[in-house]
Amino acid sequence: MKIADKFAAKNKADDDSMVPLINVVFLMLVFFMVAGQIRKADPIPVIPPSSINDNKAATDPNVLIVVGENKEIYLDDKLISLDAIKPALENQFKQAQNKDKFWIQIKADGLIPVDMLRPIFSEIRASGLTKVSLATQLERGQQ
Repeated sequence: MKIADKFAAKNKADDDSMVPLINVVFLMLVFFMVAGQIRKADPIPVIPPSSINDNKAATDPNVLIVVGENKEIYLDDKLISLDAIKPALENQFKQAQNKDKFWIQIKADGLIPVDMLRPIFSEIRASGLTKVSLATQLERGQQ
């Protein structure tokens, strides 16, 4: 009987040594959940052009247009053609609750020439919307 009591006491002590480890792992989990920023991924990999301007939008855009290096156009994660931009934007603007703060963000690959973006801007202008921004990334040397 005394041998069984000795093993029972040892097993109970082993469980107590796991509590600090569990606490540390839990605190690390909470830290990374709070410190990490979870963002929706783009439908295609895009590296925006560099900029020296560090202005950041205060809110998320109502519509995100992603333009890939291979001339693919995604409007809110849906592959669309250039001609479909105007009707899609008009439809989303009609459904918007706050029309005064409705804005569009274009996220284009930095290797795309400006001439390729002009038709997209023309379609946006034809839809009657004027609040448009072009996503850029801060140059590393300018921080």
